[in-house]
Amino acid sequence: MRVGIDIEQFVRDPYGSGIQRVLQYLAITWPEGDVEPVFIAPLPESPRAEFLALNAAQAAELLNIPFAPPIEQTIGDRNVVEEVRLALLTSGAPILSLSQVMSTCHIWFLPEVTYLPQVLARFELFAKAMPTMMIGYDTFPMTAPANYRFTPGTAAEVNGYFRALVTTNSVVCISEFARQSIWNRLRRDRSLPCTVAHPGGDHISASKTSFDSDDRVLRPVRFARLGTMEARKHPVEIVDAFIAAIDSGVLAELLFIGRASASDSSINHRLESAIELGYPITWVQDASDTQVRELIADSDVFLSVGVEGYGIPVLEALQLATPVLYWGEQPAAELMEGRGAVSLVVDGVGVDGGDLRGALDYAFVQYSDRAHLVGLLSEIHVESIPAWADFSSAVERAARELLA
Repeated sequence: MRVGIDIEQFVRDPYGSGIQRVLQYLAITWPEGDVEPVFIAPLPESPRAEFLALNAAQAAELLNIPFAPPIEQTIGDRNVVEEVRLALLTSGAPILSLSQVMSTCHIWFLPEVTYLPQVLARFELFAKAMPTMMIGYDTFPMTAPANYRFTPGTAAEVNGYFRALVTTNSVVCISEFARQSIWNRLRRDRSLPCTVAHPGGDHISASKTSFDSDDRVLRPVRFARLGTMEARKHPVEIVDAFIAAIDSGVLAELLFIGRASASDSSINHRLESAIELGYPITWVQDASDTQVRELIADSDVFLSVGVEGYGIPVLEALQLATPVLYWGEQPAAELMEGRGAVSLVVDGVGVDGGDLRGALDYAFVQYSDRAHLVGLLSEIHVESIPAWADFSSAVERAARELLA
């Protein structure tokens, strides 16, 4: 039995997102057995509708590109799209026509959020010939569109993606929050398969065991935040609260890891302005996987603020033995509550969904004192972090049950 996994969205925009991390580890940890994954990518520069059928090993190598350091020969800005294109052309994978793809696969699987019209049209076409399945991440673009800036004229594609999420034969959701949202907001029929499987965090290992080691105690507490500068993750609010804390006499450092906002330049300008004014803020863009791990491992606190469909970086931070403070809709952090992740509070009162500024003020004042962090470090329980192999097994099981 072969599951055709459509990875065209990745090929067109390989920017190393959390969703693409899911795709990467589906390829790496797919269980051996009689359900074979076939990763289908468009053949670059083909004058016809032709596709490459990559096996799991070939796909894992391809999907690692945006997470890997740039090759040594890279000069100037890195062109990851071009790296992916060249990797496809030299992959050695079989070339198939659209009809051959359809006859080769027994299930069609869409693992990424996509608004590409050709991908959605292909999904609709294949749905007439075989069972289909998807991964359910969240419904935020539909239920909270103010946090997103869509390209004009793409409303039909956005609606088409969520319509597919409603009608597909099976959905594997990354959290219970995602499943409830798909049921309640999108009105997916509850009689259709809609399971939950948590993405993993075990692709990296812990690197520190004590806040008293090395020269960490000689510097101010460092707060780290990872992710693109999106409004829904409140980078401006984090900067404003941090500046207020520093102005009040708090000794701390703030580290941003992530790309600039492509849709709201005012966010980038606010962060750049604070740095130019001399506040102890560092912004690292385009960091490789290795660099991200080193930066988080060398930080004292990981901040996860705002709305997340899941939040793999929370698991990565805990795997690196960096305690997590979170606020907002944070399924992965909630999963690890009491095991190294703590919901931000103000004067002992939970503020999830409430006063963000109060929560951030509290975080920077309370946890800039290193004594408050020792207890959090001791609570981290790496063994309880979800494993990628379990996630892939759940997806494979959903495919098997769909065929059965």
